[in-house]
Amino acid sequence: MDTQKYTETVKKYSSMVYRIAFHDCRNRADAEDIMQNVFLRLYRSKDAPQEEEHIRHWLVQVTIRESKRLFSRPFKKREDLLWEIRPSKSSIAKWPEVLKEERENDVLEKVLELPRKYRTVIYLYYYEEYSVKEIGALLGKRESTIQTQLQRARKKLEISIKEAGNYEGAV
Repeated sequence: MDTQKYTETVKKYSSMVYRIAFHDCRNRADAEDIMQNVFLRLYRSKDAPQEEEHIRHWLVQVTIRESKRLFSRPFKKREDLLWEIRPSKSSIAKWPEVLKEERENDVLEKVLELPRKYRTVIYLYYYEEYSVKEIGALLGKRESTIQTQLQRARKKLEISIKEAGNYEGAV
C-alpha cells in the first residue's frame, strides 16, 4: 500500500477502529494501543486488501483480534473480571472525546457494562451495521451463535435498563 493510500485509510477508518477497540476494552489507553497496532499491521502487511470495500472488513477483523490478544494476557483477564463484577461510574464517566455525543446515552453505558462477548456483537450489529452473517465471519463463529449472543445481550440490556428505571420499551 502506498503512503498516500495508507494516510487516507488511516484518516477514514481511525475513528471506527478506535470505537471498536474502546467498546471491547473500555479503556482509552488500551484502545489507542490497539488502534496503533492495527494501523501498524496495515502498513507492514503485504497481504492487506487494496480494494476499498475489503479494507474496512480487514480492519475490523484485525481490531477484534488485537483486542482478544490484549485480553489474553493474565493481568488483563483479572482487570476485566473486576470490571464485570462492579463497573465504576467514574471509569464510565471518563470516556474519550470521540464518544462525547454518546456520553449522555444511557443505553451506551449499559452496553459497556455487558460482558465482552455481548458488547462486541452489539457494537458491530447496531453501530457498525454488520449483518449477523458478517459478524459471524469476522468473529469466526456460527450465525446461530451470533444470533443467540444478540438475543441474550438485548435481554440483559432490557433488564438493566428496567432496573435503572429508564425503560421506555426501546430495547
